[in-house]
Amino acid sequence: MLTKPSRRSRSAGLLLLAVLLAACSQRPAAALPTPYPTTAAADRHVKTYDAFWENLQGSYLYQSSAGFDFEKLRSEKRLAAYADLSEAEFASLMQSLTDPFPSNSVTYRSRAKRIEEDLANTISYEGIGAYVSVLKEPEPRIVLLAVVEKSPAQAAGLGAHDAILSVDGQPVLAAEGLDVIQRVRGPAGSVVSLDVRAPDGVRRTVEVTRGRLAAADQLRGGSLGASQIGFLRLPVGAGSELATALPAALQSMAGKYSNGLLLDLRVAHSADDWPLLEMLALFGNGPMGKLSGTSEQTPLTVTGQDVGGTQNVPLVLLVGAETQGASEIFAAALQASQRAVLIGQRTPGKVMRFSTRTLPDGSQMYYAISSYINANGVDIGRSGIKPDIAVAEGWDQVNDKYDPVIMRALQQISSSAPPG
Repeated sequence: MLTKPSRRSRSAGLLLLAVLLAACSQRPAAALPTPYPTTAAADRHVKTYDAFWENLQGSYLYQSSAGFDFEKLRSEKRLAAYADLSEAEFASLMQSLTDPFPSNSVTYRSRAKRIEEDLANTISYEGIGAYVSVLKEPEPRIVLLAVVEKSPAQAAGLGAHDAILSVDGQPVLAAEGLDVIQRVRGPAGSVVSLDVRAPDGVRRTVEVTRGRLAAADQLRGGSLGASQIGFLRLPVGAGSELATALPAALQSMAGKYSNGLLLDLRVAHSADDWPLLEMLALFGNGPMGKLSGTSEQTPLTVTGQDVGGTQNVPLVLLVGAETQGASEIFAAALQASQRAVLIGQRTPGKVMRFSTRTLPDGSQMYYAISSYINANGVDIGRSGIKPDIAVAEGWDQVNDKYDPVIMRALQQISSSAPPG
């Protein structure tokens, strides 16, 4: 598992699924504040608060390198847990505990949020049928990463790269985060009105009749005509099926990508069973970095498997803010081994492996227990990937007819000049 359990993406989700301590020092623990008289709720809150820190002890990835005092952090807000807090106020307190940690390495879900998301996280769901990311800058919007085939969204004319600015007349707000997805979801047969902006800036109102669907994105692409360059976009939320789907697609394109191959990873969120080693073996060979935890290092080493020339074909990977999980490790490994040129935007570094713990009040916490270190010794979980060639345009600024990232990739393959 390389991403948070049961949540295939952290900043993005399937639109209708509502789609994821003490330090190592040996000194005595600091005395905890004397508690106030407790109520049943306060007692539960304190047990939850203490369990949060106890779970981190000894197994949190960055406990010895983060540069702050775990004992001090634990004690400074403990008295607040004894106050007469509502469940919402306590959830806010618990959420604040994650603020000092390296980005995304410790997260918290209240009991109410966990139940809501777990009920929604099913293979069958009701809605319009699109994978999305919720972005706050430069303006709040829902970006469609992909649209499910034969879905209500497709029937209404929505497509990948479209951005939703308002839902039923109410604008998307930055403060909503992923909760805005709930406004797009709804019972099959109901209608939702969306204010949509295309990548060229043209706005339109789209009414979509929601349906009941099954989630599935697809591997897309093929040979780019007489250029002898192949192009494949890896699907959102792919899992183990990619281990057979990608080689099959490459076999079907045999002899048609001798000049180069573009793999588009810009929306390639990965499921827990994304076949990392099998994917690396298609294009690379030998050491590919390591997974690093608090107590063990797991080297990633592959034996190359040539499928229709994959071991030697010039390779360009398109990456961006939605390249997350095992697909991000895949890109980082091939970049560090100088097997591929990366083009696009910087990736977010969401490559950590997480442990999940249910707390006494039914809430949950996730904390990093390992990250990916590339062959150059860089912790991708903390830095993300810097592409070899930066192209600023994001997913909702390109389309199938105008895509500066692909255009720059084609120039790279056609040129003998080094990247930069």
